[in-house]
Amino acid sequence: MPESEKPVVLVVDDEEGNRDFCKDALELNGYQVVLAAAPREAVEAISTRAIDFIICDVSMPHNGQRVYEYLLQNFPQLRGRFLFVTGNPAYKDQVESLPEAAPCLIKPYLLRELLDAVKGALGS
Repeated sequence: MPESEKPVVLVVDDEEGNRDFCKDALELNGYQVVLAAAPREAVEAISTRAIDFIICDVSMPHNGQRVYEYLLQNFPQLRGRFLFVTGNPAYKDQVESLPEAAPCLIKPYLLRELLDAVKGALGS
């Protein structure tokens, strides 16, 4: 598939190892990947190119939930195309109970869980 036809996934995580894992896994499965280490980088990426799906750490500095709320307000086309990841099981219940809930995977998660979440949201 030509690069221009591949869905674009934005990975927002303050931990480089988590970003790299997602990047490698997603690229091997036919996705383009954009990385952001902080919310500001994520907003810049979304403002400058088409993004099809977002994977975002809940508990990074500046709070992943705030990133999600900002994106829903300013980029409504991303509704239903967002996945939280967290190392803290308590955060899973918290984000999944939001009024505009998004699914959440607990780290360490299986590669299959990650890919299923992306494919399910994108209908691929």
